Amino acid sequence: MSGSSEAPEVPRRRPGRPRLTEPSPEYRQRLEEIIETGAQVFHDRGYDAGSLDDVAAALDLRKASLYHYLRSKAQLLYFIFDRAISLSLQRLDEMADIADPRERLATLIAHQVRMVAEEPSLFSVFFDQRPRLDDAFEAEIRQKERAYVGRIAAIVQSAADAGELPPVDARHAAHAVLGMTSWIYKWFDPVRDDPDRVAETMTSLVLGQRPPPSAPSR
Repeated sequence: MSGSSEAPEVPRRRPGRPRLTEPSPEYRQRLEEIIETGAQVFHDRGYDAGSLDDVAAALDLRKASLYHYLRSKAQLLYFIFDRAISLSLQRLDEMADIADPRERLATLIAHQVRMVAEEPSLFSVFFDQRPRLDDAFEAEIRQKERAYVGRIAAIVQSAADAGELPPVDARHAAHAVLGMTSWIYKWFDPVRDDPDRVAETMTSLVLGQRPPPSAPSR
């Protein structure tokens, strides 16, 4: 036998996928600013006339800097749509712990009104620029919309089961509630209109006034 004592060869580590990291808070904040500004630009100028140059100028950025956050104007429109529907779903999550069916439906109506009133540019683009949404993004947005309508239909059905509404087709009623509360983007005037008063009016239309408690019998 040979007396050599060569060190054993250490197997080389296989290359793996690069470790993914979450975007930094600064990145997220800047992207939110871009989405918000894009919504304002597309609201003011329309999607066809508005450009990434307009968005960059409003943010005091070079246009090239925007491509660190998005690939195209079409993707910016998708980000605006996704933010609108994600915000809507988040509002539903916030009322998940409300046990009373009437209160849950009333809270839904109020949330819808306040959300559209607080984000007029975002929801104006969402409703008015839908034909401009790229087909590559349409399926994802539509899937989230269906989930949103389904959850609202469940809230409506719960209220009907509790006797707070007459027997109704829950899906039809869900679209009716959405149509009524969303359409305020066309006429809501923050100088003249108060979101809480609007919500009270719409809640009364849907749920009516609760009768006062009857006096105890003697």
